Amino acid sequence: MVYEYLNSDNFESINNNIDLPKIDDREFWDNLADDLKKAVITEGEKQKKIPWSVILLSDYRDFYKTGNRINFEDKSFSRRIKLSAMVLAECIQNKGEFIDDILDGLYLIMEESSWCHPAHNSHIRYAKQTNMPDTQQPVIDLFAAETGAVIGTAEYLLRPVFEGINPLITKYVDAKITDRIIKPYLNEHFWWMGDGSKAINWTVWITQNVLLSAFTRSPKAITSENKENILKISAKSTNYFIDSYGEDGCCDEGAQYYSHAGLCLFGILDIMNDLTDNAFKNVFGIDKIKNIATYIRKIHVDNGYYINFADCAAKAGTRCAREFLFGKAVSDPLLCALAADDYRMGNWSVKLLPKENNLWYRFLQLKCHDDIMRFRHGDSTEEQDVFFDSVGMMISRNDKFVLAAKAGNNADSHNHNDVGSVTLYKSGKPLLIDLGVETYTAKTFSDRRYEIWTMQSVYHNLPTFYDGHETIMELAGEKYAAKDVVFDAENHSLTMDIAPAFGNRNVVSYLREVKLDNDKVLINDEYDGGLKGILGFMTYEEPSVLNSENGDVCVQIGNLAKLYIKGTRLKSSDVSVEICEIKDERLKTTWEHNCYRIRIPFERGKMSVEIV
Repeated sequence: MVYEYLNSDNFESINNNIDLPKIDDREFWDNLADDLKKAVITEGEKQKKIPWSVILLSDYRDFYKTGNRINFEDKSFSRRIKLSAMVLAECIQNKGEFIDDILDGLYLIMEESSWCHPAHNSHIRYAKQTNMPDTQQPVIDLFAAETGAVIGTAEYLLRPVFEGINPLITKYVDAKITDRIIKPYLNEHFWWMGDGSKAINWTVWITQNVLLSAFTRSPKAITSENKENILKISAKSTNYFIDSYGEDGCCDEGAQYYSHAGLCLFGILDIMNDLTDNAFKNVFGIDKIKNIATYIRKIHVDNGYYINFADCAAKAGTRCAREFLFGKAVSDPLLCALAADDYRMGNWSVKLLPKENNLWYRFLQLKCHDDIMRFRHGDSTEEQDVFFDSVGMMISRNDKFVLAAKAGNNADSHNHNDVGSVTLYKSGKPLLIDLGVETYTAKTFSDRRYEIWTMQSVYHNLPTFYDGHETIMELAGEKYAAKDVVFDAENHSLTMDIAPAFGNRNVVSYLREVKLDNDKVLINDEYDGGLKGILGFMTYEEPSVLNSENGDVCVQIGNLAKLYIKGTRLKSSDVSVEICEIKDERLKTTWEHNCYRIRIPFERGKMSVEIV
């Protein structure tokens, strides 16, 4: 797909016309909005006062001893965040105030033993990481490539100043990026480059940053032949990524990873377009590319919430310049409107991306500021129903509810065992929730992944079975999937049999219908099997089990809704509520207090849950 454009008659030459105005392009920098310029300089001054972090070998090795990723990552990211903030402040102010500190940071980063993070320090996917930085055979991981992009972009923007100080600065940046990014990229096939099998966010996230690393280099640093080879490898990897998506454009890693997947795809196409005199502009007209772009608005709920699954959080971040530009490129004003609304409503901590270490992303915020602030689009109505066939997910909405149900299988990227689970929002507030994932550790991406509670089907809106000795949960893998999946757009419903996801012969069938029925939501289950079970529902608001109403057990969920359990012989005392403590810092960014699990016992037969 993309590779075809690279080899088409439209592709005639490669240039270095990456769309980055150097510091001496005063027409760009001086004409930014005054309040924006002031905010950028203030952030640069704030970061200037923060000491550069000290990164020791013991910080790098800590991951192998404890599995903790954060201790090293915090120190690494803080350097790049500080550098990026000061570079933009200097480009605007243009007085030399930040140059000494910028050079200190630039050289600190270049002299790190490795740009690859310890959690990724292996040339082979899933292989055990090496416990020391590899200085002789650099690994290009997510953050090595991003580091190349950061220092490459920083040097490119400030090259006129650096040349006046000493041309050796640019030569040193060229040498480091050549040794750590360009040479290994051209001479080694890393697993994330793709080989025809499924590609994930690493493919485009790294590829985008390799392009930024390479094409910000000085004219003599890369030969024309190597430039062409970099583009060809990049296009081939990008094709693998696009091929791994269904035609519906759904990101099976969830909304949060759209920023590192779909938006990095946009970054690649945008950069390639700059470099090839618009040879790639027609790619944005391809339906699959449009669907990848618009996925994020289709799963948007309200108040910062998104339909989430896999390792994604329900609060998946705000939309900004990259979404706005992607929306413009694929001619989707609704995506532009979502990004513009988020941007305008945000304070400077949204507009400036002060915690973002990728300098190019921060630059795009400045570049698009005026366009985003001026953008208006009257019709912001989303599709009432969306069905992503590639993952078996339905989203149905009306004035009261946003309902999602997921069939699919348990082999998604960043998978949680959640076949058949349901997510529900009422009046823009979370009602039935997907917790997301805790802070990443070595265990998260090991063979012990499903020991982590948030990964287990028990803590999704699903049944769990018991055989007297052990808990029967869903299992991980492609074969553990829903069958007989039917989406009915007219009735706003999704039906499926989720029994195969448990891989247990005593769970013969478990038919589930999830339906948005005007002012209520229905979850109709029918179970056939020899095991007793507990039907669980995860909530953010605290549930209270009330006395039976007309023979139905009623659960009050905060002040938000009532859940009626119908078609059983249950008494109110049979239903219980479990507190799920939220202690992890990553979970706390979405869930500010404890969450809850409603436990409903059941046996063979039918049961209906009505939510109003």
